[in-house]
Amino acid sequence: MKLRGYKRAFKFDLMTCFLGLIILTVGIVIYSYKVNAENTLVLSNALLNTTISHGVSETTHHLKIAEDSTSLGSILLANKLDLVNDKHLEEHVIKILKQTPFLFMYYIADEQGNFVLGYRNKLGSISTKLIHNLKDKPSTLWKYRDKNNHILDTKTEDYAEFNPRLREWYEKAKISLKTYWTEVYKFHNSEADNIYQAENDHQQLYGITIASPIIDIDGKFKGVVGADISLNRVSDFFSSLKIGKNGKALVVNQARKVILYSDLTMKELTSNQEIRVNDIQQDWVREGVQEFFKRFETEISYRWKNKNYLVKSYDFSKKIGKNWFLIILIPEDDFLGETKQARSTSLLITSLMLCLSILFCLWLSRSLSKPIENITKTMKKVKNLDFSELNPLTSPIQEFQQMSDATTSMTQGLKGFLKFVPPSLVQQFIEEGEAAVVAEHQELNLSFFFSDIEGFTSISEEAAPKELMTDLSDYFDQMTNVIVLKHKGTIDKYIGDSVMAFWGAPNYIAEHSKLACHSALGCRRAIDSLNEQRLSMGKKPFNTRIGIHTGLAIVGHLGSSDRINYTVIGDNVNLASRIEGVNKIYHTNIIVSQMTYRQVYQYFIFRPLDSIIVKGKNEGIKIYELMMEKSEADEKTLELVAKATQAFDYYLLGQFQQAFKVYHQILSDNPDDEPAKVMISKCEHFIKSPPDENWTGATRMFEK
Repeated sequence: MKLRGYKRAFKFDLMTCFLGLIILTVGIVIYSYKVNAENTLVLSNALLNTTISHGVSETTHHLKIAEDSTSLGSILLANKLDLVNDKHLEEHVIKILKQTPFLFMYYIADEQGNFVLGYRNKLGSISTKLIHNLKDKPSTLWKYRDKNNHILDTKTEDYAEFNPRLREWYEKAKISLKTYWTEVYKFHNSEADNIYQAENDHQQLYGITIASPIIDIDGKFKGVVGADISLNRVSDFFSSLKIGKNGKALVVNQARKVILYSDLTMKELTSNQEIRVNDIQQDWVREGVQEFFKRFETEISYRWKNKNYLVKSYDFSKKIGKNWFLIILIPEDDFLGETKQARSTSLLITSLMLCLSILFCLWLSRSLSKPIENITKTMKKVKNLDFSELNPLTSPIQEFQQMSDATTSMTQGLKGFLKFVPPSLVQQFIEEGEAAVVAEHQELNLSFFFSDIEGFTSISEEAAPKELMTDLSDYFDQMTNVIVLKHKGTIDKYIGDSVMAFWGAPNYIAEHSKLACHSALGCRRAIDSLNEQRLSMGKKPFNTRIGIHTGLAIVGHLGSSDRINYTVIGDNVNLASRIEGVNKIYHTNIIVSQMTYRQVYQYFIFRPLDSIIVKGKNEGIKIYELMMEKSEADEKTLELVAKATQAFDYYLLGQFQQAFKVYHQILSDNPDDEPAKVMISKCEHFIKSPPDENWTGATRMFEK
């Protein structure tokens, strides 16, 4: 039983078995990859957990010891706080800083404004600052030390320039009566040696302060013990973390501000404009952190730009009471890259075994199907009347070569046929799949174009027939290029030296009057250029006259049952031909009827010529000279048109004296203006012999 309507390429069957083998092989490779990927992910999670544990351990170790140092200090000093007289406090501060190298400052302040401070200087040793805020004799003493802790220099000031009681860490610890952690801020270090790295004399330090209140046995607040942890040191630690090849580690707070980031320096992190999660440059890191804040899970995965990523997090608030989160992100390919490489190798080996067979199959199917595909492609282009890049097919298979030769002959014949029939009409026949019928016609509103060469008879008498045919062919090439190719017109026929064209059929165009006028101006420009060449060769110019009219006409197939022509017929077609001939009287190049003028007057510059009654008609129509497009008009032309309009209005009203006067002004400004001469002559006639009361202003034309 035959399957009707079921069609497939014959090479399909040839490829089916090979595709099945490929699909089976790919399935095996994918399954192997999936198993290996799952095992690798288990190992990668273990590595990530180890990295996070290391980062959390190191970070919380520093922070916890700092907190313990302040808490223990506050307990030890609860009942014997004397910052002015106790000389051991300075040694205590230095000892704490030596034991906790990650602390930048350690200090004690009391309610009287006294202050004992130890800090790390650029020499790698510890300097101290003592403020005695005595009412009668306040003072500040600086002691600078070398690496061996020997005092190099001292400086004494007779005032207490720093009041610790006004600092946030002091006020918050006093109010809360418990250990207080500040947010990240810029450390107060005005001395020249208060730096972190000796090689950089201008590095600004940022960090956090841990402040524990000193409360005596009676519960009375006495002062505060504080420690500054430099985030520069912690940042160095984060930068040293190696998480796969491309892993990133960062610390952010609840407000989504970046505290630490392995890709940024502290200077970048603490610039004037704070860095938030949305400001992170790496898009996959930014997406991963945002994904964490959406879920708040310790372990998540996400996909970004066709790549998979893993995220691990730790909440610091569990250990230090700060809403900080350690987030570590890593591309899955850092762990699965080798697995993917192994999969690619396996796939390559498998593919190589199939390639030879597939290539042979492809070559064979291509050799058989390519000629048919080329012929099909050629036929589709011919159907669309596209004859570009049509190359003859050569095939060693006899039947294919015969098909190609037949197609080439048909194509050449169709190309020749299009020179006699409008391409749009042929396209319509092809699309409808029906032959042209003589009886098919319709009445449409169209625009008609007639042209004629002035004095062509004398030109033809002086030229040899072969030369004349060549010159006419060049002339018609210019006209056809403008009318058909540039402005979508249809050439009806060539009548000797004349061209008959129309717009609006077989494909309807709404602005057919506008296109007809554009074509007339375009033809004039093209013929002017052609005439320059003819004059340079000593030949007479082809001065072309054009007439345009818009109206109803019958359009369709006209002729016998075996020989037809696609054309237009009707009174309006004849009127367009008569209008072209009127150019002889007014010595103009392009005349349009009032019907065309009404459609396009807003786009072009027209000059009213006259009202005429052509041969075979009883009613007059106004005619206008098409001068140029509005965008090209200059003041002189506009002034001429205004005067011609005024004069013609006087003329139609029978005010011949006024019309004569204005036409005479036009002639004075333009001595060669032939339409003005014609109208002056008519005004003179009517001034001498006024018309009767039935005069309508129209002049009857007795010649075609």
